[in-house]
Amino acid sequence: MRYRQLGKSGFSISEIGFGAWAIGGTSYGPTRDEDSLDALEAAWENGVNFYDTADTYGHGHSEELIARFLKNKPRDQAFIASKAGWDFYHGASRKNFDLEYLRFACEESLKRLQVESLDLYQLHNPSLELIEKGEVVGVLEALKKEGKIRFIGISIHSEAEALAALRDPRVESLQLVFNLIDQRMSERVFSEAQARQAGLIVREPLACGLLTGKYKPGHEFVKTDHRRRWTSEKLEMDLKKVETLRSVLATERLRLPQAALEYVLDFEAVSSVIPGAKTREQVLQNVSASGNPKLRSQEAYQLRELYHHNEIFRHGF
Repeated sequence: MRYRQLGKSGFSISEIGFGAWAIGGTSYGPTRDEDSLDALEAAWENGVNFYDTADTYGHGHSEELIARFLKNKPRDQAFIASKAGWDFYHGASRKNFDLEYLRFACEESLKRLQVESLDLYQLHNPSLELIEKGEVVGVLEALKKEGKIRFIGISIHSEAEALAALRDPRVESLQLVFNLIDQRMSERVFSEAQARQAGLIVREPLACGLLTGKYKPGHEFVKTDHRRRWTSEKLEMDLKKVETLRSVLATERLRLPQAALEYVLDFEAVSSVIPGAKTREQVLQNVSASGNPKLRSQEAYQLRELYHHNEIFRHGF
């Protein structure tokens, strides 16, 4: 496993992290805790020291699993990131960035994770208006001064949100979507993050599993899978993009999922990529992108050119 600096934090995190959304058990189909814990162990055994979760993943279950997994591990060797902003404590899940709620959510995450402080605490997709006002970041700043958290981050959706977050000197990292079929963030955000020495954590590097190559047109996701909300038109368009990418990677030497992870890591601005995993096998596939890289510079160039010059990648976001 190779490691990279998370912005100005001074902390080296594994360039392949563990995205813990799926093990929450409520968003990517059914899970078994035994498999989830085994996946976490496989990550640790292969040098993964960065674990990214959120309180809303399984309504706390993802955090609880990470606590169980880390119970007998050296605390200073694991970098734990969580998020807040989705309130599931008071009825139906809804966005909540009230200042007192964020404090409450942080305390609850600390209890579930059984830690005294969180290495990275991230606002979970706040609006552009909230980012620009800065009050929500102020809550995290106060929590940092109190020793409840070490570093401040924001998970964002849009370029405008990312750039607004980067203008706030208190924000030390961004979490954003970037993958072979959606490379919009690289156009302005990557260079701005580097200029401001902010860490970049890339989520959905496998496009919610589409870049594994195992889904076909017409696939129906189970009720406990958030991808069930996708329209059939979106799924068909994205799968056409995947097939277009395969035309560049027509080789037995390099599988598409590994190429997808290596491609993201080819960008110097990226601190870590956090593919999800529910099983040991999935973890081993993910970490191979760091431990046994195969993507050639010419292939990375071809993939970049394909995205920028093929009209299919302008649609379906």
